[in-house]
Amino acid sequence: MKSSTRTRHALRAGITTLLMAVWALTAQAQNVSFKGDVITVDKKPYAKLVKSGSMLMREFTLLTLDDKEVMKTKGTATTLPSNEMVFYYTLTFQPGGETVEMSKTGMNFAQQLAEALVKNEVMRDGQPSPEGIQRFMAAYPEKLSAKYAAEAEKQSNAKPLQYATVDRPRSNPATISYNKRTQRTEIVQGSQLIGYLNPMGDEKGRSNWAVILPDGMTIAEVVIEAWMADSPGARDISYKLLVKKDNKYHTRSAVGGVPAAQQDAVQYLVSGGYL
Repeated sequence: MKSSTRTRHALRAGITTLLMAVWALTAQAQNVSFKGDVITVDKKPYAKLVKSGSMLMREFTLLTLDDKEVMKTKGTATTLPSNEMVFYYTLTFQPGGETVEMSKTGMNFAQQLAEALVKNEVMRDGQPSPEGIQRFMAAYPEKLSAKYAAEAEKQSNAKPLQYATVDRPRSNPATISYNKRTQRTEIVQGSQLIGYLNPMGDEKGRSNWAVILPDGMTIAEVVIEAWMADSPGARDISYKLLVKKDNKYHTRSAVGGVPAAQQDAVQYLVSGGYL
């Protein structure tokens, strides 16, 4: 009996996974665009997404094409003790009042939201779909308000990292180069190895790196957002540098793309005595 129950649960889980994959492929195959106040799918009107609020934090109201309210957003910008500013939205659906929280992952949240609404089939035949709304909520289960509150408390209680850098002459600029023998990206000053640049994760489009001492201790993280790292031929790169010695994000910019941002971050750490 137990074996039969487990089999049914496994079958349901497999079907759910397959359906989610089909929905994702369907959304990718569709051409979702947002212009003016109208979301179109394959050039056909899908719904209205009306903007309000300031440029810093836009608010959005999802309407049917005949102006029936389906969903409203409320944006929140929070600055953590580390100086990092995070943005997220609380979405409230009508008429049931269901809420879900969604992070802002790029500059164009309207397009991000439009694609997510279409992908999860929140609207069907011009009207809100209860199944689609539930599917949308299931796609964003994380309570970001609670997450950032916990992160703020954690950062407030964190102690600065204590460590010693490699002893060496500091008159020469630090350089970055890939060592084919060790297959590692090395940071060298003069002729002395002072650290490494290690990629963090393999998420498509992101270019985030950890700055590591020769003994393996991570002392900083270079964070370049996906929308910035993915820009074809981008020269002006804005990035965040998390320095573990003071538990703060330092906002920086560089001209010359991702390699220039990496070099700028390393030189900043060296000149500041962090590396």
